[in-house]
Amino acid sequence: MEKRIQYVAFGDSLTVGYGAEEGQGFVSVYRHRLECQLAVPVSLCHAGTNGATTAQLLETLESDLQLQKDIQEANLITITAGGNDLIQAAIPFFYDGDNSVLKTALQTYESNYRKIVHQIEQLRQGIQTPYLLVLIGLYNPIPQIPDAAYWIQRFNLFLRKLEQPHIQVVQVYDNFVDQAAQFLSEDAIHPNGLGYEQLANQLELVVTMQQLEKLIG
Repeated sequence: MEKRIQYVAFGDSLTVGYGAEEGQGFVSVYRHRLECQLAVPVSLCHAGTNGATTAQLLETLESDLQLQKDIQEANLITITAGGNDLIQAAIPFFYDGDNSVLKTALQTYESNYRKIVHQIEQLRQGIQTPYLLVLIGLYNPIPQIPDAAYWIQRFNLFLRKLEQPHIQVVQVYDNFVDQAAQFLSEDAIHPNGLGYEQLANQLELVVTMQQLEKLIG
């Protein structure tokens, strides 16, 4: 059987690569680097949805039979999620200063993210081939909103609780601090090509060659 990486990229607009030119999103960049480094083909299932919250991603995972099949066959899965939960809560917070909306968003995000990971683990139950699930943390897409940095750090801190031998967390927050002009696109929320390259760099830095080589045997 031919050695290869079966890569499922699942998540929100960051997985789509919104804000960058075609082929400059982190998924495309990282896939290309994997093929060069490992010298094996990397088959990609691109399952990104612009604007998706964790609730919507969970619903997709629970209902999309093709995505479920792709996850069962994958040995590498990346997830970007939570940014839209945060932004949707930050808007009312910006106007009325009531941080209860952010607390609720954090709780919802944690609950949904646990369910997403559990659903993936259920789908993989009984499948002997190894896989690696990579959870990508949040940068600050709304530095103009007071206290946003604090809440984003809370979102990112939660991801550490999910780490296991087969679950790797990649944090990108520090890469974007004070770099909005350089790394964000014209909408000042999504990364541009350079910003997505930072995400790919962090993936490359955190996910080791040893981990990847185990996936292809």
